[in-house]
Amino acid sequence: MLFDLTRRLFELLQPIPDASHTRDRKLLPPDSACFPGTRKVVIKVIITWVSSSVWLQRKHIFYLSGFAGSGKSAIAQELCNRGQGDFRLVASFFFYQGATDRSQIGGLPNALAIQLAKAIPEAAPLILAAVEGDPDLASTKSRLALSARLQALFYGPFETIVGRGSLVQKWTSCPYLIVIDALDECEDKQGVQELLDCMFRFFKNKPFIPLRVFITSRVEQHIHVRLNGRGVRIEDLADHSSREDVETFMHAAFDTHTKGDPIVQEYIRKNGSWPNPSDTRKLVDYIGGSFSLASALFRFIFHGSGSQDGQLTPMDRLPLSLNLNPGLDALYSATLARSERLPHFREVISTLALIKTPLPVPGIAELLGLPTYAVSRVLLDLQAIIRAPDTDLVPVTFCHPSLRDFLTTEYRAGPFYVPPTFHLHLFFGCFVVSLKDRRRESSLRQWSKQTVVAYSVEYEDSHWREGHHVFDNQTARSMILNLCSQARRCPPLPESHAFYLDKLGIELLDMFKHKESMHMHIERVASLHREALTLRTSSDKARASTLDNLGIALCMQFEATGSTHVVEEAISLFRETRRLRPSPHPHLPVSLNNLGNALYALFQRSGCTDHIIEAIGVHREALGIRSSPDVDRSFSLDNLGNALHALYEDDGAISHIEEAISLYREALSLQHRPSTLSNLGDALRSRGEHSGCISDHDDAISLLERALSLLEGCSLVTRRWPLMNIGIAFYSRFRTSGSIEDLMQAIPFLRESLNLISSHRIYRHKSLRYLIMSLQVLYERNQSLLYLEEAIKHTRELLNQHYTVEHKRRGEWLDRLISLLRMMHVATGSRDAWNEITKIEDELKN
Repeated sequence: MLFDLTRRLFELLQPIPDASHTRDRKLLPPDSACFPGTRKVVIKVIITWVSSSVWLQRKHIFYLSGFAGSGKSAIAQELCNRGQGDFRLVASFFFYQGATDRSQIGGLPNALAIQLAKAIPEAAPLILAAVEGDPDLASTKSRLALSARLQALFYGPFETIVGRGSLVQKWTSCPYLIVIDALDECEDKQGVQELLDCMFRFFKNKPFIPLRVFITSRVEQHIHVRLNGRGVRIEDLADHSSREDVETFMHAAFDTHTKGDPIVQEYIRKNGSWPNPSDTRKLVDYIGGSFSLASALFRFIFHGSGSQDGQLTPMDRLPLSLNLNPGLDALYSATLARSERLPHFREVISTLALIKTPLPVPGIAELLGLPTYAVSRVLLDLQAIIRAPDTDLVPVTFCHPSLRDFLTTEYRAGPFYVPPTFHLHLFFGCFVVSLKDRRRESSLRQWSKQTVVAYSVEYEDSHWREGHHVFDNQTARSMILNLCSQARRCPPLPESHAFYLDKLGIELLDMFKHKESMHMHIERVASLHREALTLRTSSDKARASTLDNLGIALCMQFEATGSTHVVEEAISLFRETRRLRPSPHPHLPVSLNNLGNALYALFQRSGCTDHIIEAIGVHREALGIRSSPDVDRSFSLDNLGNALHALYEDDGAISHIEEAISLYREALSLQHRPSTLSNLGDALRSRGEHSGCISDHDDAISLLERALSLLEGCSLVTRRWPLMNIGIAFYSRFRTSGSIEDLMQAIPFLRESLNLISSHRIYRHKSLRYLIMSLQVLYERNQSLLYLEEAIKHTRELLNQHYTVEHKRRGEWLDRLISLLRMMHVATGSRDAWNEITKIEDELKN
């Protein structure tokens, strides 16, 4: 029921997906984090304020101001990261100027409401009732007052829930916290003032409510005018040792770089310490508390800003850095502004900023797929900062190398900033240039053509590596579709046609393989490899690689859809690959592991023991080939361990799990991967269930926590399996220890893993099983219908989506559903529950 409530709330509220502190900061700025060892004083001050009792500290709002680049967002992010330890974070919102949703106030109530429902689940039905009572509350463009929406969606439900506690609880409990970052970047100034007024009214009427609000902002008049004399704690970041923090950052950066630089080490041996105290003071004074500026200066000092200063040492560049920006940044901005409204301005400037070596105007035009005059028109009024020769033979260059650093440094360039994602545009440009050259379609003169083609061949992969990992939006997808069309029209030779199709499929798969949206694209990936396979003759040496590529795509399609015929086709392809790579072919272990993993996946769906037994045999063969010191031996050890663990869960033979544990330990000794830690932890959990040994459970949880910590900062998708395994481990330890605390820890982990494992994933059944069992035990202990309803809902999903008619465990889980429904009937007298029991019993009889 709670799951349904949350899902319904998401449907109604449509919260901004990238506004909270949990967003992917690499894709969704600001990408801010406190440098280790810095900001200790100000963070301690804030946490002391947050965690103090509302009976002692009446100032509910903490306002931290500071200039651009001083680190306010980093502090806000750090505070959010600590929000589950030092205090209770209930919601966060990071405004960002220029981002349509995050620069407006209208989405704030929805974002706070949905986070409140997740942080305090009891609030969910109250929020839902409010929205269903007045649907206009959910509209980000509602004509209702912002204060009315905040009261109905957040303040009201929060007050109701926390008001249920006792006076002692209110006195001793740590307050909840809302973090609002970069309030100055909200473009709705009137809305910002209304937000502040609403806060003040709420806290004036509820002076003892256990809620704090932490706000960061640059100094803005429309905000400050609302703060004076309103019982707000106002702090300026400049008053909290920002100079000392910059010195800490500076010393650490210099120390790290100098240790690995033989030129600097030789200089120090001859001349003493570097930099000297005088230069240190000048640098700190120049930085002035801006961590963004500090990072830019250190990049210049140790890496330079382009080819023209490549011969300078760090000692040469340090004094230059103190005079690098004054005058130049203003000149760059003013000059670029002259052309910014011209068609294709952004593409031309971004290309100049990111290309690996200069190109002439025709080459730039060919790379971008533009007419030459369009590039020349953009460059016409930029002669003060960019050299654009009249001849087509001379490359376009920057007058000063610092322009490239300016354009690629966001806080300096502002609207002219060129993100690394543009590397992907250049990759596509290089790819199309190569294809056109093969079709002899280019209209360039021979010299220009040779130059841009040579550039495309040399730097295509470089642009892909630097751009693809941060770009997955609709623009990228449409460009890939265009390239698919280009490739299909490409060369007359089937082998090269197949090569490009394979390459496109691999790159598309790489772009989305860690994204939940992968299932939307996997059929296109498979179709590319399938078309390539039709062009590979039986004697083509690359046929095995294309078979592998198609098989891998089909396995991912199977994982996304659960369609058995898809994985069966993949197994057939891998068997052919195995035949094409007889021993001692160097890629035979890869073929064996692909086949074994496909059989393992099929076993997960079918439950047929023959599949997992064959998988074990195939993985043993691969492991026998990958003897030490083969660097990939650890993968075979992991794969064989997983197959043995699955067989143990099927037949209960303890020898299987003991061997799996031994294999995982050897894999860890070769390569310390989070996945192996998670696998070993899960295997120890299984052994603990079999033996009742509490130390196995303790070791399992410890290993799984280490696996999670190693994945800190990674995408949520990569964390789903350790989250699931740690939830199962807590449940298993509960079964041994009887500690209700273990059970209460298991449920949040299992719920979170379910949130990350989409309903179409075939491995979702494991999280479902253990969550159902946990909820059932909890219901039997406290008789809360919410737990029983959730258990029944998940059991239905397990039976409808995973343990379907042919699965051998279906009967076992039909019996459990009957048991749960009987509990519901006894508790509520539900006729629907009784009718469902009758239908299930009829199925079991048949």
